[in-house]
Amino acid sequence: MASIKRIHKSLDYLNKNTSTRWLDIEQDSWIIFSDHHRGVGDGADDFAPCKETYLSALNHYSKQGFGLILLGVVEEFWENTLKSVVTKYADVLQAEKEFYEQSKLLKVWGNHDDAWNHLQQVRKYLFPFFANIVTHESILFEVAQEGRVLGKMLLVHGHQESGASDKFAGISKWFVRVFWRNFQRIFKIHLSTPAKSKELKDKHDIAMHTWAKQKSKQLVIFGHTHQPVFMSKNHLDILEKERAKLIAKGDQSSERCETIERRIKALEKKTTAIGTLVADSQPCYFNTGCCSFADGDIIGIELSNGEIRLIKWKDNQKWIISKEKLTYIYMQLFSLNH
Repeated sequence: MASIKRIHKSLDYLNKNTSTRWLDIEQDSWIIFSDHHRGVGDGADDFAPCKETYLSALNHYSKQGFGLILLGVVEEFWENTLKSVVTKYADVLQAEKEFYEQSKLLKVWGNHDDAWNHLQQVRKYLFPFFANIVTHESILFEVAQEGRVLGKMLLVHGHQESGASDKFAGISKWFVRVFWRNFQRIFKIHLSTPAKSKELKDKHDIAMHTWAKQKSKQLVIFGHTHQPVFMSKNHLDILEKERAKLIAKGDQSSERCETIERRIKALEKKTTAIGTLVADSQPCYFNTGCCSFADGDIIGIELSNGEIRLIKWKDNQKWIISKEKLTYIYMQLFSLNH
């Protein structure tokens, strides 16, 4: 794990040297997905169980007029060749192409698909689907309502300067492709499932959050950890607080409380708590979760109708985990910084 100072320096650079776009919170709608880890369909392919759910989600968002932001590690090139992944998931790329043809696709690269940082590879493998596409390391939104700028929103995969994910990426790729992938295929153990290292994930989330809270009226949306975070709190913490409220009211035996208990137990298998973030009231940090859960669920973030929402797709149906108005969040950030 890199030092927090180095991570912050990298994010400072991206915040000043990136593709800047206008986001009208009342007019524009985006769905943000990350960490698909598309492979070649074998036992090491983390995206395989999620493919049908993902295609259902894309169909929904296409019909609703949403744009699509792919926030890094969509393809798994540490384990596979570019040609093999693109060939295997040509149908999924075609579904994403519908967004591109409407000028509503933004593609950000991460550590496992950093080949898209090289124009030669983009031309060879992406241009056949997305003619002349420009890929990004980060995107900065100027967030506005009725022509008035509310603040900024930085979107980046989040691997920058994070040890093996960035500084030692070459060594990591070699290990994964030569050794780990064979273990995955034989024992069906997923490299990219969440909660493999609670300590490292928590440290990384904390580094991202502490950077964001130093900025004035700015949100950050990352991927990378597979750990969904909404307004600087993870989903598990939100559920536990809701359960505590019901117990305080004497409703611990209610159907609602039982439902929350089941959701908490299911989520504990997928993610880890970010204890250091829970006590912080500054709602500046968001994380998309991932599209590579072993049970086929996918999690992402919507920006639509003036709201930001953490959503889950399960069994081809969308569930809203948490939501809040962007005007309220920026108002909170302004009041906390003044």
